[in-house]
Amino acid sequence: MLHLFVFTDILKSVLANPLFVKYGLAGLFLNCVFASVIPFPIVLTSTALLMDGQNPNMVFLIMAVGSIIGGILTYFIGQDGKRLYKILRKTHTATHYNKGHEWLNRHGWIIIFILSLVPIMTEVVTIIAGAQRYNFKKFAIAMALARTSSAIASVYFGSLFVQYFNNIRM
Repeated sequence: MLHLFVFTDILKSVLANPLFVKYGLAGLFLNCVFASVIPFPIVLTSTALLMDGQNPNMVFLIMAVGSIIGGILTYFIGQDGKRLYKILRKTHTATHYNKGHEWLNRHGWIIIFILSLVPIMTEVVTIIAGAQRYNFKKFAIAMALARTSSAIASVYFGSLFVQYFNNIRM
């Protein structure tokens, strides 16, 4: 049982130190908006804030709105061509980019929705949609639904995680 307390303390210290957590909900918002440019997982920030006692509804709302704004931002960044993608090439290959173009041409908005749920591919699909000048209305709806779903799942499972560790301490 002692090892669970040590694990919980270590986990809390890891989650309490990230840059965006220091700024609370404003930090979460910035993390969500710039997650495509700054590769820092939003889930760590949201879980740390939940562990700190933040209202799950506010965490969800900030996550959803910030992520949607971030998606729209990267769509418009993608419209300048492949410049940002060249910066992201360190984590994504030209094959990912070409495959993304092919999938977007073949499957349209449904691929935007699906890939917006996958953390590694989220920024790639938004940049590709912008570069291809994909219909903005279809893009925005599919991306917003996916990112809202992702925020719901993150807050729900993050809350379960917090409850689990709070029960261990008792």
